[in-house]
Amino acid sequence: MFCGVGLGAVNSSVGEPTVAELQEMAERLLRWSDRLNADYDIGTALNVRGDRVLAVAISHYRSRRQRDGHFPRDMFGEPAWDMMLDLFINARRGRQVSVTNLCEAAVASPTTALRYIALLEKRGHILRMRARHDGRVTYIRLAQDTYLAMERHFADTAMQLDQVIDSAESV
Repeated sequence: MFCGVGLGAVNSSVGEPTVAELQEMAERLLRWSDRLNADYDIGTALNVRGDRVLAVAISHYRSRRQRDGHFPRDMFGEPAWDMMLDLFINARRGRQVSVTNLCEAAVASPTTALRYIALLEKRGHILRMRARHDGRVTYIRLAQDTYLAMERHFADTAMQLDQVIDSAESV
């Protein structure tokens, strides 16, 4: 369960899910499936889009998740950065991110994730938008200045990686 909403929640009195509940469950399954199949695929970023900045951002996020498998997660927790990475990656891909998805990307407890969303919003790094199709859904995106700062950061990182590779090849 992430940010207080579980996949199997059924509120109808009969015990069968309502149409709205089924739609919500289907949307969650599709989002999770998309993440498993493509969300952090570096090859897609480089081969299909030629987007090196996106590839570096994906690699950074992937590295953080791999690190979680080797060290206790609480040693290196940075939910705000994980959220910003997820928002940046999804913005580069033209995808919207719901509050629920952003909580999942934070790899933190729901209360911690929501606290960081509020902090990022207060500091002007993210913006909230209500979904047109469902008033209960809120999307989050990076503010333009924050997006551009992240783009510059990953472009600089890509150039540094090129220099490291060039140096290694000349040895």
